[in-house]
Amino acid sequence: MTTTHADRWVNDGQLRLRDAPLILMYHGVAAVAEDPNLLCVSPSRFADQMAWLEHRGLRGVDIATLVEAMRAGRQRGLVGITFDDGYLSVLEAALPELQRRGFGATAFIISDRLGATNEWDEGPSWPLMTISQIRELAAAGIEIGSHAATHPRLAGVNPEELTTEVSGSRERLSAMLGTEIRGFAYPYGSMDAAARRAVRDAGYEYACAVEASTAEIGLMALPRIYIGQQDDAMRMAAKRLLYRGRIALRGRRS
Repeated sequence: MTTTHADRWVNDGQLRLRDAPLILMYHGVAAVAEDPNLLCVSPSRFADQMAWLEHRGLRGVDIATLVEAMRAGRQRGLVGITFDDGYLSVLEAALPELQRRGFGATAFIISDRLGATNEWDEGPSWPLMTISQIRELAAAGIEIGSHAATHPRLAGVNPEELTTEVSGSRERLSAMLGTEIRGFAYPYGSMDAAARRAVRDAGYEYACAVEASTAEIGLMALPRIYIGQQDDAMRMAAKRLLYRGRIALRGRRS
């Protein structure tokens, strides 16, 4: 029997492990003196990582583009690139490197913290983009997604808070940008069945997790690989090779 592209998607958007796409998760792109939470890669390291992709015939794309390609069976050679939180350094340092290589990406923005700082983290304070800077990023071709309204852990929260964080953030970003917000990323990767259902019901087409078990992966929980300052060419190659195995291992532990 011939397997069609539609057969990759089962049970309300669940994705088969062998078809899980490679999606890289970044936060800031800046040379910083202190980074206890390992959120930043330096501009030179980021350039090396993008060169590593390009030299292997891989092209970085936003997640909406990646999902569309997956549905059509054309995802070969595509790698999703994401940036969580909306740091100003993404506009200043990551965007020029992406443009130089013709790559796309998705930036997941915290709708109620525009122009503020990462005050939810213990450690150094870094600026988040203002709405005008986010519009500049979007005008340059970077997809804008939601990273909730205030960056809470969503697993276990009450339905009212879920609605505010998930639906409210989508509505606010859509109004400010004048465009549909198609994607969501769970803060801290924290999600449960109720959170995934809230994201789907809010009208998002996809959501990015951090880790997800084989039973969870799908359009509402696309797994991603953390990329940091220590990820040189050897580590990038290992992460690319082993990422599906890590998903399977988490599934056995769950």
